[in-house]
Amino acid sequence: MTKRTITRTWLGGLVGLAVGLVVVAFSVGLMLGYGGTFTAAQNGNGYDFVPRFDGFFWTMVGLMVAGISLTAVGGLVQLAAWIGTLVNTYRLEDKTWFAVVLAGGLLGLAFGLLGFAAMVAYLVAGPDGMAVRQISAPAGRPSTFAPTT
Repeated sequence: MTKRTITRTWLGGLVGLAVGLVVVAFSVGLMLGYGGTFTAAQNGNGYDFVPRFDGFFWTMVGLMVAGISLTAVGGLVQLAAWIGTLVNTYRLEDKTWFAVVLAGGLLGLAFGLLGFAAMVAYLVAGPDGMAVRQISAPAGRPSTFAPTT
């Protein structure tokens, strides 16, 4: 993958992730606000949500499923962009960017913003491994073999 393709893929995944989360938050908020009632809990601490199980409630459940699906697809697209970045930076002679992106992505599993920061750093300042030409052995002079009979 070229750096341009990686950038577009990663940003597309980010948009999918963000839109999915907004849809989920919107539908959960509407469902809690208009899809049922809150009653006092049996133990006296807090409230319980009692859904109405009408068309509005199930529409909000459907929107939540769609939002969660969009979020999952956005995350997978970002994973594909990260793997493309690893392949791209591995082609470079200097493996510093490869190590930064790999460590940032793995540490991002525990600390989410670290993986995000590593990808943003690569997209802003990283080199394109596809632009680097592989150095081949010099062709030299053509050989002049005498014909054999």
